Amino acid sequence: MELEPCIEPDDHITKIIKFEYELKDGDVVEKAVLYGCTNCDATSTTVWPGFGIPKSSGKRHNILDSDCDCFGCKARTLEMNAGDAKRDISDKKWTSELNEYKKARAEGIQPGGTTRAHIEAARTASENMNKPYNSETMAPAHQIDKKVATTMKELGI
Repeated sequence: MELEPCIEPDDHITKIIKFEYELKDGDVVEKAVLYGCTNCDATSTTVWPGFGIPKSSGKRHNILDSDCDCFGCKARTLEMNAGDAKRDISDKKWTSELNEYKKARAEGIQPGGTTRAHIEAARTASENMNKPYNSETMAPAHQIDKKVATTMKELGI
């Protein structure tokens, strides 16, 4: 879909199309190398005159100005964070699993992870072997049933 070309150069609203990256003093520096217009298909290697200046006021945009309602000024005021999406389980479940893990560690058990499934498997393996389970030196906890535990005792493991 092609856009109609802007009639006046002042009608161009600049957007960045392409970046280049270079290493300066050990830091990666981002540099815009190609600009485009949001109103038409025009491109340029330089910013069009008036970039950052609203037509109505004739002054340069300032993040603290609230009188401009262009998209760029509105976008600058947005605050983004992950919110509830930052963790896939609730705080209550998270806390209870960590408390169970802490109890297991206090009993000398080393589960293979902090999830309830890992902790329960480690406790079951410990009961079957009559000694604390250690995921770092033993077979996976879910594989240690009474028969395997008996064999491990006979072998002295």
